[in-house]
Amino acid sequence: MIRSTELALGSRLKLLSDSLFNMGDLIYRERQIPFQARWFPIVYVLFQKGPKSVTDLAKELGVTHSAISQMAKKIIEEGIVESRQDPGDDRRKLLVLSTKGHKLCDEMEPIWNDILQSVREVIVRAGVDLMSALAGFERELKKTSLDTLVRKRILAREADSVEIIEYEEIYRADFKRLNFEWLEKYFYVEEIDNEILSDPERHILANGGCIFFARFQGEIIGTSALIKQGEMFELAKMSVTEKYKGLHIGEKLALAAVEKARSLAQKRIFLETNSRLLPALNLYKKIGFRHAPYPSGQSEHYQRSDVYMVLELV
Repeated sequence: MIRSTELALGSRLKLLSDSLFNMGDLIYRERQIPFQARWFPIVYVLFQKGPKSVTDLAKELGVTHSAISQMAKKIIEEGIVESRQDPGDDRRKLLVLSTKGHKLCDEMEPIWNDILQSVREVIVRAGVDLMSALAGFERELKKTSLDTLVRKRILAREADSVEIIEYEEIYRADFKRLNFEWLEKYFYVEEIDNEILSDPERHILANGGCIFFARFQGEIIGTSALIKQGEMFELAKMSVTEKYKGLHIGEKLALAAVEKARSLAQKRIFLETNSRLLPALNLYKKIGFRHAPYPSGQSEHYQRSDVYMVLELV
């Protein structure tokens, strides 16, 4: 039953809240007091602490400015609260208990104490330190919001369904599209990029290289390649479409290339990148790549390259 699970916690707390408000309203009606339980937080703060702006009330009660405004409007209509100009700031309005409001609060204060003691009795009978538990729950939500935790779990689950596949001719356009998307975002397309990306079969595969794709729900969303450069392989042409950042696709693509190189009995592979690309640098370091000097002193292929890294496979 969904009501008994944490999945329905919000609904269950709402039902409990409504039930408590209804019980409070019943007490007020029986005592013929023209008051609603939902008004209590605003009225009690004004009764205990004096005039407050809507903004101050919203902050103190932990609810939205809009919610306070709407509730205050009803209480003002009942003549319990008045809206007055702030004597210290002509631009600001303050909510103030009216004469009627003060008289009503004096009448209700003993009843509020009875309600407080009754709630405490129920909590004791339940055998739960309810207020501490709620405070702890609220504290943890402030540290990390529920929507943030849910998004992380969604990403982790979706990441598990990402497939890494090798090149097929039907994906040639995806290889160029993904790399152009990355290059145009961070740098620009160099002549060598256009040449390789327009004919990957000739420039990569025919020389013994490999191309990998990340496929998610039937869509090609990332790519990488191993390009034969002399006696070594270069990890290159890695790009993940912006929409799917967060699924650890870059790591999956890089690891697939590393494992392929290892299966081909390679002793090491290298890559070239740019020092501006900190997330990429952190990923390469995580996998095991280490900074090294360019063999010829500088990049032989890319103007944008200012970092050379090597991964030892043995």
